[in-house]
Amino acid sequence: MKVRRHGRSSGFTLLEMMVAIGILAVASAAVFFSNSEALQAQARLEEQTVAQWVLANQIAFYRLAQEMDTSALHATANASLSPQQMSVAGYELEVTATVLPSDFVGVRHIRWEVYRIIDRDRIGPIRTLTAWVRDQK
Repeated sequence: MKVRRHGRSSGFTLLEMMVAIGILAVASAAVFFSNSEALQAQARLEEQTVAQWVLANQIAFYRLAQEMDTSALHATANASLSPQQMSVAGYELEVTATVLPSDFVGVRHIRWEVYRIIDRDRIGPIRTLTAWVRDQK
C-alpha cells in the first residue's frame, strides 16, 4: 500500500486571504472617501451656482426697475433692497442687500448676499455680489 504525503496544496492560506481582504478594504475605503469628497464639492458648487443665479436676477431686476420711468417701479426697486426669502431649485434662500457709502455722487454702492436657510437657521453668506448702480432718486 502506498502512503501519500501531505504537501502544500495549491490554494491560499488563511493568512494570505486575510492580507488580500485587508488590502481590498483599504482600497475600498480610499475610493469611498474620494467619492464622498467629490460629491460634497459638487453639492457646494451647485449651491453656489444657484446663489449666483439668484444674485444676477436681483441686480437685473433692480436695474430694470430703476430704468423704468414710473414711481411704482422705483418703489419696487427700493423694496428689492429689503430681505427676501425664496425657494429656488430646491434650496431655501434669503437674499439681503446693504447700501454702502459711495464716493461718487449719483451712484449707489450695493452689496447683495445670499444665505442658505436650513431649519430656520441662516448659513452663509454662500455668495456675495457687489454692484455700483446709478441712483434715480
